[in-house]
Parts: sequence; structure tokens; C-alpha cells
Amino acid sequence: MKYFFPLIFCSLLSGHSFGQDSIPEPGVLNFFLDCEQCDFNYVREELEFVSFVREPAMADVHILVSFSHTASGGHKYFMNFIGLKGLKDKNYEYEVTAPQSYTEDDIRKALLKMLKVGILEYYTKTSFIDNLNVQIEENGDRKAGDLVVDRWKNWVFRFSSGAEFQKEESQNEYSVESQASAEKITEKWKTQMMVGYEINRENYYDDGDKIVNKQDSKEISGSLVRSITGKWSAGLFAGYTSQTFLNIRNNVSAGTGIQYNFFPWNECNRRVFSIAYVAGVDGYDYIEETIYDKTSETHLAELVIMELEFIQPWGEVNIVAQGRNYFNDFSKNRLTLESDFSVRISKNLSVFANIESKLIHDQLYLPKQGASLEDILLRRRKLATNYEVAGHFGIRFTFGSIYNNVVNERFKLD
Repeated sequence: MKYFFPLIFCSLLSGHSFGQDSIPEPGVLNFFLDCEQCDFNYVREELEFVSFVREPAMADVHILVSFSHTASGGHKYFMNFIGLKGLKDKNYEYEVTAPQSYTEDDIRKALLKMLKVGILEYYTKTSFIDNLNVQIEENGDRKAGDLVVDRWKNWVFRFSSGAEFQKEESQNEYSVESQASAEKITEKWKTQMMVGYEINRENYYDDGDKIVNKQDSKEISGSLVRSITGKWSAGLFAGYTSQTFLNIRNNVSAGTGIQYNFFPWNECNRRVFSIAYVAGVDGYDYIEETIYDKTSETHLAELVIMELEFIQPWGEVNIVAQGRNYFNDFSKNRLTLESDFSVRISKNLSVFANIESKLIHDQLYLPKQGASLEDILLRRRKLATNYEVAGHFGIRFTFGSIYNNVVNERFKLD
């Protein structure tokens, strides 16, 4: 038994008795499926003749899949087939639209269908195509001239409402949340409206005393965005909020803005580098008098947003930087930086991180009387701060066979 672990260690180093890579037959291509939304076990079962590898460096074709939300509440998947090695520059892109009504099974079947189409493109360039039978048929009685009539004229409406509660001898709590929205999105116009309301109650009992944590929030927002060119956009924005946590009884805002993307917007599924500028007015009505001796105030404000996003075979990067200030006092400002990274360092090693940081100098709403101990413990009030930082990061390391496509779900206990 004492020789067991040294033997495994030596095997890992040598690579001959553990994790040895196989050599594909002539004409067989290696595919790397880079898709978090795909059911990989299902794909391997349905495409047993396809050689999927675990390392992108060993692939002849890198299949990169990303997705976006559609205006109707569904998803649109973008499937990029990127040729490597002898297939370099032979790239294809497909789209799969999954309506909101699609189940998980419907989605995986739709993705599988387009995977077959893309993989077939590459097999037509090898002798392996002689081993395949190809069939194509229409699954209904539709004709090419059939027309689709949309009686809703691209408008989509949603409504949701829910509640939860919890009760024990010395504590009880409940919350109710409702939200309604309407939107119409076309290539030229993007119209969105939303109404939301939420109440939260927490009651604590200690020797006959009752401590109450009451949190209410209301929100109404609307926007109208116009696509000017393939890179330029302009919009109008308006909103109303009410939040007891921030000492805000009423906040009304309105503004207009313009946005430029250095890449065409039709490439947003792979890359975005945009900058937006919004200027408008903010009016506040406070629940309690603030540290600036105000019960209400109105200010002109401006906001600059820069976004950088890349979804590539080497990983994903998304960085959003925002700067906001009031025109009457530039010292009242806020800077926000949010970043998500997932970068492949080598064929075995990748790193990921999510970091959000804020520099805060615009807490005009802080109540003059300050926060009590109960407020602090129950988080009934937003506390004064000059910064906020949050993050999550880690590494992933894998090794072993890159050709193991076998699916075995027996005794799957996790």
C-alpha cells in the first residue's frame, strides 16, 4: 500500500500509463466544444462518431457558443465554428433562437441540430464524409411562401408576482414582490417600460419587546433608444424610485444620452467596446432630513459608461466602468468598475475572477440623525462609506485523456 501513491505520481509524470492521448484515424477531425449552455453528455451520446477533445490546443475546430436574451424573453445562441491548424480561416457562424416557451430539452435539441450543420461543413473537406449519411427534410407542411403575422406588433408584456414567509417562536418575516414590464425591440427602435414594487418585513421578539425591520421599494422606469447607424445610438430615459433603505421617499429622474460602439453592433455576440454619455436631472424627496440639512433637492447630473467585452476561444472578458457626478458640485461623484475574467493560460490551466469596486462620494441621502445600533444590525439604513469592494476568483487545472467521449451516468450520486 505504501507504494501506491508514488506509482500514481510517476504515472502522471510519464503520461504513458495514465492519460495517454490517442491518435485519431486519418480524416477524423477533433472538435473542442466551448459551450457552458450545452448538455455535453447529450451531445456526445447523439454524436458518437464525432471526436470531441478536452483541450482547445488539440482541436482542429473550436466551437465557441455564446448567447443573448431576446426581446420576447427567450435566448439567441451564437455558434462560432473556428477552423484551426489545416482548417485555419475556414470559419462559420450560426444562430439558434430559443423562444421563452422552450424547455431545456427543446433548447439542447435545437443546439444539437445546428452543431450537426456546422460539423458537417468541416467533414465535407475530409474523406470521413464518405462514412456519413446525410438527410434533410421539412418537419411540417409549410411552404416557402408562407407568411408570419404578428398580431402583437413585436410588443412583449410580462407580469410576475410572488411572496415568501418564515416563522419561528422569536422571529418571523415575509416579503412580497411584483413586477410588470412592456417592451418592443426592433432593429431600429428599442422601447422598454417597467414597474416594480417590493415590501420586506422582519419582526424580532426579545423579552416582550418587538423590533421591526421594514424595507419598501418602488420603481418605474422607461427608455426609448434609436439605432442611428451600425455603431451610433441615442436614447431618452426616465425613472422613479422610492427606497426606505436609502432614505429616499421619491426620486424622479430624466435624461438623454448617446452611445458609440467601436465595433459594429451586429458583432456584439463576440466583442463590444462602447462608450456612452447621459445627461439629465435628478429630483429627491427624503424621508428624513439629510446630513446636508435637506429634505428635498434637485440637481443636474451626468454619467459616462465604458464597456469592453470579448468572447473568444482564449476566454471571456467583460469590463464596465462608470463615472457619475453632479454639475453643481463635482466633488459629489461616484466611480464604479465591474470586471469578469475567464482566461485560458495554457491547455491545462485557466483563471477566472469577478471583481466589483466603487469609490463613493455622492451619498446625499444619508439621514442627519445617523443610524442606530438596530439600524446597523438589521441593515435598515445604508451606512456612510467612501468605497465598496467585492470579488470572487480562482483557478482551474485539468489533465488526462483528451479523447474520452464515453458517457456513463451509473451511480451518479453528486
